[in-house]
Amino acid sequence: MTQLLVLPLLQEITGEELRVIKQWKKGTKRPSESAIRLINLFVHGKACALLGNSWNGFYFRNGLLYVPEWRNGFTAGEIRALFFRCQLVAYLESEIRLLKAELERRNLDIEEMEIKADFYRRQVSTESKFGLMLERCFGVM
Repeated sequence: MTQLLVLPLLQEITGEELRVIKQWKKGTKRPSESAIRLINLFVHGKACALLGNSWNGFYFRNGLLYVPEWRNGFTAGEIRALFFRCQLVAYLESEIRLLKAELERRNLDIEEMEIKADFYRRQVSTESKFGLMLERCFGVM
């Protein structure tokens, strides 16, 4: 009974004909390396079976991709959302750089205005003192 279920499943996984799969089972023909990798991926869920050693520790189970550093698996939608989030982070980092440059420019403008304000403050003070001196000297009221 299980044999009847396994053969179509192997056919679906590998894309091979039932005749070839039966030859594998009998031992008259050896499965191709790609078929072995696909079966390992499907049975054990190990991503490195298909994608290479850099995917060691990553595995698929129940339609989720599990990452070694993360307890819960990711759905396909969550993985798509991660790419969107990465783009959003890159955009926001760019905006932060622009805002920092604008803030720096405005801080320089404020410093220049403070220098001018200090000059005009001293100028007004000097002129008012000079005006008082003239008023005392000439008695103009």
